[in-house]
Amino acid sequence: MINKMRFVRRSLIVTPGNVESKLEKARTFRVDVLMLDLEDGVPDTDSAKARARNLLRDALSSSSHFAAREVAIRVNGPRTKWFLQDAEFVVGLNLSTIVVPMIYDEKDMVFVERSLTNFGASESLGLILLIETPASVLNLPQIIEASPRTNGLIAGGLDYAAGLHSFSILPVGNMISTERKDEDLLYMRQRILAVGRAYNISVIDAQRPGLISDIDSFRADAQRARWLGFDGVDFYHPAFIDVANEVFTPSTEELLWADRVLELNRSSRDDEPASIKIDGRVILPQHIDIARRLKKLARDISGA
Repeated sequence: MINKMRFVRRSLIVTPGNVESKLEKARTFRVDVLMLDLEDGVPDTDSAKARARNLLRDALSSSSHFAAREVAIRVNGPRTKWFLQDAEFVVGLNLSTIVVPMIYDEKDMVFVERSLTNFGASESLGLILLIETPASVLNLPQIIEASPRTNGLIAGGLDYAAGLHSFSILPVGNMISTERKDEDLLYMRQRILAVGRAYNISVIDAQRPGLISDIDSFRADAQRARWLGFDGVDFYHPAFIDVANEVFTPSTEELLWADRVLELNRSSRDDEPASIKIDGRVILPQHIDIARRLKKLARDISGA
């Protein structure tokens, strides 16, 4: 089993690499992962992709730093004509992470890994994979095992829903109800979460398209993603940064509960049962594991 280090990835925002004003604004984003984009956020022309690479090179070589914890570049998918140019470009930068979209199978991942290696990528260069096709969801274990660089996954619901021929992303009409429906993503999310946890890598959910002004809906979606087990959420507007960071940060109440659980667990004796009680509720070893994770995440967030 591949053992991966854990990252603080509560929030991930995408910024198009071909728009200089947006890149400068992104320097101030206090987000966990700033994903500078060469893919979907940039028009599909050779000139636009080249402009994005040039602007990103200048932005990353500037003495003005980004406020994000982790800066990554999303390249174009391995089946596009721009991938090899992107791969050679990112290897020449001082980056710790790149995001690779549109992986379909193990062969795609082998091609990505070999390309990066051939261009001289450091062993420390990590990959976040954007899992967004039915094929990638089914082939996910083999995809992860094809590259030891993989340390994170993003559940990309938009392209996945389109691949299912689902009408859930259609912004017009009223085929079922006016409420947002996510049943089409349930299998994908559970599959990506299960495989990600099996390989001990971070797993991020992706925001579903909606109104930028609807902060309450975004908060509800983020809370559900955390409840399901995701580490954070991917989104497209800075208005959501603080909400995402707040939702995926252990609350004071959770940390107080964790302290009580761990303290009582330490005081147990050899002749006592493994389960303990707090406020009339049984606390089992699984709860102790959750308490430890909450405390570790809080320490990682604070940098302690």
